[in-house]
Amino acid sequence: MIKSLKPYAILSAKHLTITCLMFLCFTNAFSQKVEADIDTSQMRLGEQIEYRIFVEGVSKSDQIIFPKEQSFVPMEMVEALKIDTTFLKEDKLNLLKKYTLTQFDSGQYTIPPQLLKINDKPYLTDSLKLSVAGIEVDTTQQKLFPIKREIGVDKPFQLPTWLWWALGVLLFLVVLSIVYFKYRKKYDKSKRRIPPYPQAQLSLKELDQADYIKNRQFKDYITELTNISRRYLDEKIEVRAMEYTSNELIAALYQKKEDKQVNFKTKYLDSFQKILVQTDFSKFAGQNPDMISLKSYRKDIEKFIKHVQSAIPEPTAEEKRKDIAYQEQLRKKRKKQKIIAGVAIGILLFVFGVSSLIATKGYDYIRDNVFGNESKTMLENDWVTSEYSVPEIKITTPEVLVRQNLDSLGVKKMKAAKQETFATGSLYANLFVVLSQVAFEEEVDFDLEKAVDGVYENLEKKGAYNILMKNEDFETYQGVKGVKVSGSFAIENPITQNDIKKNYQILNFGFAGRYQQITIIYNAEDDYAETITERIINSVEFEKPDENVR
Repeated sequence: MIKSLKPYAILSAKHLTITCLMFLCFTNAFSQKVEADIDTSQMRLGEQIEYRIFVEGVSKSDQIIFPKEQSFVPMEMVEALKIDTTFLKEDKLNLLKKYTLTQFDSGQYTIPPQLLKINDKPYLTDSLKLSVAGIEVDTTQQKLFPIKREIGVDKPFQLPTWLWWALGVLLFLVVLSIVYFKYRKKYDKSKRRIPPYPQAQLSLKELDQADYIKNRQFKDYITELTNISRRYLDEKIEVRAMEYTSNELIAALYQKKEDKQVNFKTKYLDSFQKILVQTDFSKFAGQNPDMISLKSYRKDIEKFIKHVQSAIPEPTAEEKRKDIAYQEQLRKKRKKQKIIAGVAIGILLFVFGVSSLIATKGYDYIRDNVFGNESKTMLENDWVTSEYSVPEIKITTPEVLVRQNLDSLGVKKMKAAKQETFATGSLYANLFVVLSQVAFEEEVDFDLEKAVDGVYENLEKKGAYNILMKNEDFETYQGVKGVKVSGSFAIENPITQNDIKKNYQILNFGFAGRYQQITIIYNAEDDYAETITERIINSVEFEKPDENVR
């Protein structure tokens, strides 16, 4: 009985082994695991936390899609870091994806579940709680101070980068100019005209120093020999010797003799014709003369040239003047070229320097420091601090305010016993500052809000248009409260008829039973004027405000 069960036992063991292996395989195939956590559950306002997503048990061929930035709302994603990969056995991987998150509002937040896809199969992480703590400010214990102005710090001396570039370009242009003029000088020398006879003599000497005969280049020697004579004839007696054939040249020379333009002797013409014929044989038939004949031809050509030089009249004074004039023309031409090159280099350097300054410093820097800026000069000069009217109003301005008969902007008609106005500049200048104080004949129920309503109407009367206004409360550093009217307008330039865009700030106070108004009008888009205005406004000070403010 036991023997009969043994095969079934073996079979059952095999089935059990196969089943276990299949179970392990399927378990391993679906063993991907996705988790998420954060490095802290509490953070302060503006801090950054680390959000981590773990993916375990994936293969290299799996396609994984991690969440995008917008999925972390209400948190803000600062940065998504690269995936950190850990390699396991059997080609399996563990992945770690990190995100940096932050939040700028305090409160309790929930980071929502994040959706991942592995081979298009969705996986959701758990939601996570996060507490963001605010920053408490105890104003009862900590005294608040006004914002301090910036402090200028001189930078250490350092040559700007554009200057090195400019020096490099300048050096390149200088080297280029030296090379150009050196080559030009040699070129001009090569073109410099030498009288025909000295040139022929010089060419014969150069031919003697050449190695034609030594190297047995007889054809080249006799060809150059006849070319020297042809060039001389071409220039000296104005016959196209370089273009004519040998027969045409001889015919032209005999014609000159018959016309008695040149007193040729027949023996010299015959000798010259013999050399021309031998040259043609050498060039076209390959019949080169021997060395002795070549030396004889050399002497005959020199004699022929000397004969021609003596057979024609001496150069006239006009011809000599032409030679001198030609040399002078060359000299003036070279001088003119040097001047043009120098001016061109100067213009290039100027354009390069200005362009570099504009690129590094900006156009405003060039305009302010090269051409000057009235507002910048006004800001940098010494300012004046003075007291005006009664009760005194102390104010610091670029220039002292002068008593004038101007109306204060926006003051409605009231029974005023006395009005004092001090001003500097004008409505069309870069800066216009007006300080007015109105005292009333009798005590009135003065409403500051209603008093400033006339500002718009008064600006229109002065020719302003496109007026924009904004009212806001204002308080001096002493605690005197008022209303500030600010905005912009346009006004026509009485000379050019063009629009001038202006900004303005008007301070209005009801102090000590009087009405005070400080008006500052300046050109729009003038940063220096904007700084001047802020400095003037911050300097306003009233006499004994604690005793007189009503």
